[in-house]
Amino acid sequence: MSRKRWYQRLDVAEMPIVPRLLAGALRLLHRTCRLTVLGREHMEELERRGEPALCTTWHFAFPAMVDFFRARDAVLMVSRSRDGEVVARALTHLGYQVARGSPGKGGAQALRSMLTYVTTGHHAGLIADGSQGPARVAQKGILLLARYSGAPLLPVSMAAHPCWRFRSWDRTVLAKPFSRLVLALGKPIWVDRQVSSEELELLRQDLENALNRLTELAEERVKQ
Repeated sequence: MSRKRWYQRLDVAEMPIVPRLLAGALRLLHRTCRLTVLGREHMEELERRGEPALCTTWHFAFPAMVDFFRARDAVLMVSRSRDGEVVARALTHLGYQVARGSPGKGGAQALRSMLTYVTTGHHAGLIADGSQGPARVAQKGILLLARYSGAPLLPVSMAAHPCWRFRSWDRTVLAKPFSRLVLALGKPIWVDRQVSSEELELLRQDLENALNRLTELAEERVKQ
């Protein structure tokens, strides 16, 4: 039997302070970083128009993204796993609403909850490569949310130097204290409600390519 990692042994019902501490530590960590945001005008244009956005990124960028977009009353999807419970509660301390689900386990219900939230004018976020990967391969879940909500996708990626890179399937990146952090935002992508299956696949590829280009751009800039 494999040994559980420390966060898988946590019982948030008995230790409710843990998610709050994690949220605070993440905020404190990123406050020490020198942040550069590329493509900020894409987000600002959507804000001027008063449109909700569906922010999407790769799984490895999750820590930096949830801190950058915090306190915007946005909704995120988090898996129903045991460690997902810790993450979900930490996200609420960062100002997020949370829909619990993942492919094969409540994912459809979570997407419906997110759809309701977005159609009332709120932002949302989904991990483009899902909760289990494969890494940096875009899945169709967020495209379907964009299709039925009418909200545009806002692709965004990041790089940090120096940083920790976890030994996980997605190679999660966590900026080290006082490091340089670069976020790169791309042009919004709209999904027509009448899109065909073939067109949806092309849009999925466009999203994947856009996120990979933004990742490369952030990695190049962070080392300059």
